[in-house]
Amino acid sequence: MSGSLDTEMSRGDRRRRAAVMVFWHLTNPFARRLAFLMPWLIVLETTGRRTGKPRRTPLARGPIEEGVAWLVAVHGRHSTWVRNLESSPQVRVQVALRWQTGTASVLLLDRETLKRFNLYARSGPRTLGIDPLLVRVDLDR
Repeated sequence: MSGSLDTEMSRGDRRRRAAVMVFWHLTNPFARRLAFLMPWLIVLETTGRRTGKPRRTPLARGPIEEGVAWLVAVHGRHSTWVRNLESSPQVRVQVALRWQTGTASVLLLDRETLKRFNLYARSGPRTLGIDPLLVRVDLDR
């Protein structure tokens, strides 16, 4: 499946994505453990679509209001965590030290919704984004 995604990307996009992937593979383990110290981060736990194991990804958090958490997938459906949640939309999110369950859905990027995100989250699609998408997580009460 990833081969079909790679053929849709230009050579420059593939190089850029490879460089970003190396960066995230080095920083994500630290960010997952220290996300509670950084108010602009949230940890999203999805279920691996192939392994069925929990996968945790630190992400720039968007607004959390009225039982809905918003996230930006800067690489859109090229992101493994997006493909995981499309396969199994039941997720957990960690905000500060508190875990909440919810159901995630992928939406097209809406500039009006994106304006409600903090500066850190808004900068991702502009600087790193390849086909950015919004992810809405409806939190269970």
